[in-house]
Amino acid sequence: MKRGSLKRNKPLNKISDRQRGKLKEYSVVRKEYMMLHPFCEVCGQPATDIHHKAKRGANLCNKDTFLAICRICHTKAHDNPAWAKENGYTS
Repeated sequence: MKRGSLKRNKPLNKISDRQRGKLKEYSVVRKEYMMLHPFCEVCGQPATDIHHKAKRGANLCNKDTFLAICRICHTKAHDNPAWAKENGYTS
């Protein structure tokens, strides 16, 4: 079976060396946090994602803003911002 080729309207933006460094650090910090918090901090199911309770920019590697979360609860937190804020899942 042949794979179809996708054509992009514009090329992907290149990642700066600075951002690449931040993402590398985030990968390590995220892995450590997920090892310490293997279950969703909302429902108790196995955690698959890191949700940032505050915007990621300056908080990308700030563990104080992390929430280990399953995909279902992560989607719920983003789809229901009032619920997420009421429960302390966003600031």
